[in-house]
Amino acid sequence: MKTARIVNLALLYSLSIASFAQADPWADSVVSYVPGTGIGNDFVTGNPYNDANVALGEPTRYTSDPANFGGAITPFQSAFRDDEIVAIGRGGSLTVAFAEPVVDDPHNPYGIDLLIFGNAFYHLDFGTFTATGVVADEGGKVEVSADGVNFFEIAGASADGPYPTLGYSDLTEEFPANVGSVPTDFTKPVNPAFDPTGLNILQIIAAYGGSGGGAGIDISPTGLSQISIVRISTAFDAAFVPEIDGFADVRAIPEPTSLKLLMSL
Repeated sequence: MKTARIVNLALLYSLSIASFAQADPWADSVVSYVPGTGIGNDFVTGNPYNDANVALGEPTRYTSDPANFGGAITPFQSAFRDDEIVAIGRGGSLTVAFAEPVVDDPHNPYGIDLLIFGNAFYHLDFGTFTATGVVADEGGKVEVSADGVNFFEIAGASADGPYPTLGYSDLTEEFPANVGSVPTDFTKPVNPAFDPTGLNILQIIAAYGGSGGGAGIDISPTGLSQISIVRISTAFDAAFVPEIDGFADVRAIPEPTSLKLLMSL
């Protein structure tokens, strides 16, 4: 019986890992996109940042190439190419949909259910090579919906703000030219209590704890148990124009379904 139980546990574990691997935590489709005004252009290609489809799928881990000032994404070096980010100009909006609902799960770390990845970055003190504590936050109002009709604003949220994206957890430079070998988890949020002030790149990566960053959104204040639609918009008089790279459904830890099945064996 003991051997059979071990086999069952191993099988269940492998199935749960396979199920997670097959699940799609990213935004799957663009519902609507209104570019708005004040959108810039990619300085390499000259193309405007107006392709909404780039906000679908996994966020960017490596941008461009070293010859064009690119490299692995860090909190100091963000995505900047026209095939990586889409701008939401003044008076504009971007609405995306998830095929699998984003759930207000009590097992989600820090109560965060959704992550939004922009191209924000930490300001670097080049004298000490540490973060000044200032983030290039370009705003963007965040609203969520379960049905695509009734939207609820997430008060205080900024779509293109904390915490800047980190592509790999084994990087050692602020502006690395090469890819890393240990991808971060784009479904794991950074601890909201984290303060980068005075920290160098190694300390920031350690504090991220394997997370790929992203602005954390808790949907519970809306009263919704789950959402499928996210809308980012920019005011007509906004000082900055946000750029969006991607969206991710936060992974619950532990997986509630797997935990219940394990306990029942």
